[in-house]
Amino acid sequence: MQQNPMTVITEILPDQLQKLEAYLAPIGTDIKNNPVIKFSNYQQLHYCTFFVIPGKHPSEVDTGEPALLAFEANIDGDVKQFINDLLAGNPDFVNSVYSCCKDYPGNNASQLTDYLLKNDFGANAFYVAHPGQTRNTIVEQQQIRQRIQDYIDANRPALAAKQATEIHADIVKHLGTINKPAPQPFLNSMGQMIFNGLLAVLGILLVGGFFGMFGPLVEFLAVLVLIAGVAFAVVLRWNEMRDKQDDKPWVVSEQMEAIQRVEDRQLQNHLTSVIEIKPGWFRLTTLRVVLAGINLVAKLVATKGDLSGIVTIHFARWVILPGNKRLLFMSNYDGSWENYLGEFIDHASVGLTAVWSNTQLGKDRGFPDTQWLALRGGSRDEQRFKNFARNSQLAELVWYSAYIDLSVKNVANNRAIHEGLFSTTNLAAWLRCL
Repeated sequence: MQQNPMTVITEILPDQLQKLEAYLAPIGTDIKNNPVIKFSNYQQLHYCTFFVIPGKHPSEVDTGEPALLAFEANIDGDVKQFINDLLAGNPDFVNSVYSCCKDYPGNNASQLTDYLLKNDFGANAFYVAHPGQTRNTIVEQQQIRQRIQDYIDANRPALAAKQATEIHADIVKHLGTINKPAPQPFLNSMGQMIFNGLLAVLGILLVGGFFGMFGPLVEFLAVLVLIAGVAFAVVLRWNEMRDKQDDKPWVVSEQMEAIQRVEDRQLQNHLTSVIEIKPGWFRLTTLRVVLAGINLVAKLVATKGDLSGIVTIHFARWVILPGNKRLLFMSNYDGSWENYLGEFIDHASVGLTAVWSNTQLGKDRGFPDTQWLALRGGSRDEQRFKNFARNSQLAELVWYSAYIDLSVKNVANNRAIHEGLFSTTNLAAWLRCL
């Protein structure tokens, strides 16, 4: 089953902001035991988050900007079905939240569904560590792994004297009837080949076009691409030379302290960043193209729990917010904030810089100096980059994870164990997974 992003963005009524925060904050403080909503009841839900994107007073900008409520969810299957289930299971919660927002349609399930769908901006780029792994599958495979571990612990002396085939047979017998795991999605096995094929076809067309191998039309298009590429590089470098990086240090504000207090309390963490897009059509268009490229890589290449060498991200998304002035980034990841940012710098600096070099924290507070979009500078300036990232972070009011004690590697390992129950090939490697 395909995983999908839901990103509902709604305008908060000015006089309802404090009421909304006061309602959501206790839920986030006790996500498991609060009496309002049990997110674990929604079996298609992997993660969800509620947070406020602060507005701007009219004195800061010409017209002012209202505060926005963001509702992020990573779900299995259809977004509309999830919304319908949420309204059926917790109508009071949904109405209490969205009655604080502009254009709230009232306590009518059908109209409220339409309202949420209308304000769902999905994602410009969306990464899933394990495509096709439903929330229920991940939980069930962890339970299988635990049952096997309990059996081994209880019978370790006897099992130690047996061959791998005998141990495998004993475990299979102990578990009884277990459903075979669903096959991997097509793109998991063929995505890299498709991606390489697309690059090869593009390369052949461009090279062949320059030498007139495919007729005048392709030759014209190849020359046009070359001219467009040169023009883009010139305009890009012209913009980059006028950018001013942010040299403001990370200030330990109350908001930053609140963010740090909830970090590293468990294996997983959540990061929310909202940042301004540099003004002008050129930066916005460049950002859209870069995000489209990242989305393509996420769909075809990064399908096995590895995003350009980063193996700690469960879900991530980039969303250009309504009005095309701000970029929202959200990530559910394993480990500490420091390690996470360090992995980005070490393994995905090009993609990271290509995105955020088009953003700024405010006038004259741009991303660390970058040359040629991503080839030099940018996130490689580690301290400035980390300051930039911290200063763009927002605190969440509510954050829920369906399997908060599992890492990306745990999920992959549990699937390998499950698949190995139905095969006797390479049992030594399978036993090492246990």
